[in-house]
Amino acid sequence: MSLRPSRLVLAAVLALEAGPVLAAPAPSPPPSEPPVTYVVRPGDTLFGLAQAYLRSAGDYRHVQRANQIRRPRALRAGAVLRIDRSLLKTTPIDCRLSAFSGQVEIEADGRRTPARAGMAILEGQRVITGPGAFATFELEDASRVTLPSNTALRIVRLRNVLLTHAPQRIFKLEEGRGTVSATPNPNPDARFEVRTPVSISAVRGTEFRVVAAGDRAQTEVIKGAVGVGVGEAPPAGPPVPAGFGVTATAGAVSGPTALLPAPKLGDGGQHQAGKAVRFAVVPVGGAAAYRLQLSRDAGFVDLFAEATRPEPAAEFGALDNGTYFVRLTALDAGGLEGLPADYSFDRDLDTLEPGASPTAERDGKHRRFLFRWTAAGDGVRSYRFQLFSGTEATAPIVDQPGLTEPQLTLTDLPPGLYGWRVSALRFKDGTVSEKVGPLQTLQIGR
Repeated sequence: MSLRPSRLVLAAVLALEAGPVLAAPAPSPPPSEPPVTYVVRPGDTLFGLAQAYLRSAGDYRHVQRANQIRRPRALRAGAVLRIDRSLLKTTPIDCRLSAFSGQVEIEADGRRTPARAGMAILEGQRVITGPGAFATFELEDASRVTLPSNTALRIVRLRNVLLTHAPQRIFKLEEGRGTVSATPNPNPDARFEVRTPVSISAVRGTEFRVVAAGDRAQTEVIKGAVGVGVGEAPPAGPPVPAGFGVTATAGAVSGPTALLPAPKLGDGGQHQAGKAVRFAVVPVGGAAAYRLQLSRDAGFVDLFAEATRPEPAAEFGALDNGTYFVRLTALDAGGLEGLPADYSFDRDLDTLEPGASPTAERDGKHRRFLFRWTAAGDGVRSYRFQLFSGTEATAPIVDQPGLTEPQLTLTDLPPGLYGWRVSALRFKDGTVSEKVGPLQTLQIGR
């Protein structure tokens, strides 16, 4: 689908979709992280804690020095230990590619392999979507990340800390866009972060989008609240509430901006019978562009098409019959994407189109005129042909129902101006529907 933006602001909105994903930038040094706190329980010893929760039993010495413990076998119940996170034993979090379409690759150690549904997504890998491609991966707690086209995301951390039972889920959105649905987790040590080259978005449980575009990043909150900070430092200000978005640069995070409301689908959008799938959107005040996404499921896990347009309408071309889902959003002049509206729609191809203008063929003394038309879609059809004198569809001079073939020959029509049309009765799944084709004109000379 070609995009023809009519506004400069749309060009900025679509900058992420303009070309292939580039190679990963050089990683920046990780920020220093605060230690984990542990409240000593009766019977705990430093040796026992090290064996159960530290990467190496000998690491108890680091904890002993950091907390100035004299007697590692006699810890006082209720005392608070501060433990360096790098010492803690962890287990990997299961993460799987639940759906994808188009060219999606998984990069590990600089080598790329084609994506496969159900494949494991591991810490350190990059998920890369090409033009017109989509990918969704799901974590063991049902948290989900969906990536549209021309996006690269690195899995920075995917592990559970045994000591605190706290999942650590950290992603680096290097380029492009991502939509996140994070399952709520009450554990204060749990982490769910999406970093970009200029910002970090941290949550406990919410639904939000992140955009990385060069030296600018945007966070749009759909549900819950998201803390947004500059660089990779933890967010310091108040979280961004649902229904608002912010823009981050290398030096600052903007104040929250209210997201545009969810658009409404125009008439006829939920029943798609034409050659191409087309949608009209009820215009939203303040919108500079509109984005439409198509999915095979109501959760928008299995995305397969997307269009961003300056006008409130989009066309997606041909599509197999079935039930699908469309998501509508409006984008403001700053590029912030608004709240979504989801609709189901039925695709049931049913077209009736006239063929080329009939031409006369001589058969001895007679002139024969062959009228043709085409129909597409499932079901059995019966056609009705009507011919009118002039261009008004009243009082047909030929009215032939019950045709089983998409053609009819008429002989020796007198010179003059005629109008003709075809209607079709379709029998499918025990139901009957009628489609009437457009009126065509035919001029016959002497």
